[in-house]
Order: sequence, then C-alpha cells, then structure tokens
Amino acid sequence: MDQPWTFDRRLALGLLPTPALGLFVLLLGVALGPHGLRLLTPSVLSYLDPAVSVALAALGVLVGLGLEVRRPQERRLLGAASLEAGFTMLLVGAGTLLMLSFWSVPADLAPWLLALMLGICASTSATPVTSASDQYWAPATRLGDLDDVLPIVIGGVALTWMREGAVGATASLTVQASVVALVMALAAWLLVTQASSDSERRVFTLGSLLLLGGAAEYLSLSALLAGFVAGAFWNGVGGPACEHIRRDVHHLQHPLVVLLLVIAGARVSFTPMLLGLAVVYLVFRIAGKVVGGRLARRVVPSDLSFPVGLGLMSPGIVGIAFALNVLEAGSDGATLVLAVAVAGSLGSEVLALLVRLPERPA
Repeated sequence: MDQPWTFDRRLALGLLPTPALGLFVLLLGVALGPHGLRLLTPSVLSYLDPAVSVALAALGVLVGLGLEVRRPQERRLLGAASLEAGFTMLLVGAGTLLMLSFWSVPADLAPWLLALMLGICASTSATPVTSASDQYWAPATRLGDLDDVLPIVIGGVALTWMREGAVGATASLTVQASVVALVMALAAWLLVTQASSDSERRVFTLGSLLLLGGAAEYLSLSALLAGFVAGAFWNGVGGPACEHIRRDVHHLQHPLVVLLLVIAGARVSFTPMLLGLAVVYLVFRIAGKVVGGRLARRVVPSDLSFPVGLGLMSPGIVGIAFALNVLEAGSDGATLVLAVAVAGSLGSEVLALLVRLPERPA
C-alpha cells in the first residue's frame, strides 16, 4: 500500500487533517447553529438532510474500500480491532446504563438502546495521520482504521431495530437493505467499467452515492452501513473500476467531512442530562480504549509491540457520523445521542492532544 493512498484514507477517518482543525469546525457549527448566531436554523438544516445522507454513505464507502482482508495479518488486526471496539462499546454502554438509572430518558428510546447507541459512537477511533507510513506505527494505525467496521455493522442493525422493534423483522430488513446496497454497487461498477471518460465515471460514482444515501434516508436505515457494503463490494471485485471509484470518492471526502462536522455542531441541543452523560461517556471511553488496546495486543502481540490504547483516544469522524445517522433515522432521543457524542468527541480530542505517545525505540 503506497503512502498517498494511506494518507488520503487516514484523512477520511480523522476529524480533519489535524485534531485542532476538527475541533474548530465542530465549534464553528455550534456557533452557527440555533443556539449561537442562528445562521443555520432548523429549517435550513432540514434542507441539508439529503446531503448528510450522501456524506454518510460516502464515509461508509471509504471504510469499506479500506478493507484488505485477503492478507492474514489484516484479518488478525481486524479481529483485534473488533475486540477493542467491542470492549469499549460494552464499557461505555454499561456506564451509560448506570448513569441512566438515576435519570429518566425520552419515552421513545429505551435506556438500553440509548446506552447501545452511545457505546457505538464511543467505540470508533482515529490514529495520527503521520504514523500511517511508519512501519513501527503502521499496525496501530490500521487498528484505528479497522475498529470502525464493527460499530458500523452493529449500528446498522441497531437503527433497523429502532424502526422494526422485532428480531425477525430487523434481521430480514437488514439483509434486504444490504442486498439493495449490493445491487446498487454492482450497477455502479458496471457503469464505471463501461464509461469512456473520467467525467462519466465521476457522474456514475456520485450517482451511486446519491442512491445509497437516498435509499437509506427514505427507509430510515443506516447510510453508513449501505455505503460500507458498497465499498466492501467494490474493494472485493477490484480492478480499474474500483480504483476510479476510490479516487473519485476521495476527491469528495474533505468537503463531506467538513459538512458533517458543521451540521453535527449545529444540531447539538443542550439538555440537563448532557454534562453528566458526556463525563460518563468520556471517562468510560478512555478506559475502554486503554484496556481494549491491551486486549488487542494479546491477539496480535507481534504486530502491536507497545501500548496502543492511548493512541486510540482520538474519536475520528465515524462516531459523530453514526450519531447523525441516528438523528436522520428519526427519534426524539437521538438529539441526546448526538449531543453526548459531540461533547465526548471534543473532550477526547482535547485529551488526545495532551497525551504524549511512547517514542519509537532506537
């Protein structure tokens, strides 16, 4: 994997090229939103909902395109990353349930479901961009990339459960939605393969993102999961068409990430529960990442020869994107999920800036 591709992919999973810039854009969204200067009013934000769905689908595509499961080392790292993300999810969920035992939650969102949503948001990570091409840091960097996979899959199922409320219907609709995403991905791949110019290929790629995001929004399902399924399919079939799609989606990643951060900040609602849940979210997330990193080292001790938990403190964009996806799916309690995820991400990024990672041995 050459350095330019790694560099581009890493930017998609972090808040932005630098954590400080990501923090600034998030706070800018808060300042422009209904609780600030009111330039982004609720009506304006509602007009941007289709763009949010497309951005979520594109982000899922980027995660899917980043999978390299053909290599044994990559499969081991995926298992370790899933273990780390799963442990963080459980720990944050348990802490949230403990906190909610002293608070009442919105009637339309059960406490366990709210805890699960926050656990999913907390379980994603992003490691430093500059470490991606360093052989010493590369395995830990991939761990930060791959721990987005499990949250996207579980998050897609959770959003379907919010709509259906029954195990059988949830499983059936999740499979159907994945099949629809695969059909759209196949159609886009065939069109890109037959296209005669780069401009045509860009139109087909953008059209596929519009279809993936639009279908997920219409069905109130996970645009992240739909994009991930499509990206994994394109990555699996490979070939020139996949490279064209990869390149075109990367051209869109920077404005789409900025769009998601601004809208997430603007949609934050301040409630009495926010501070308490945000503190619990932050504390249990950091604990989950530190302990989860140690568990990951036990799975791949030869690849992760140093403590990696502190390097996974930065939350990246996927957690906030999932919180936006919950809001797009429609739920009064989803506003609390987004507010806690944004506040927890801000706190995690500040702590990540203050933590000194272990130096490379001589």
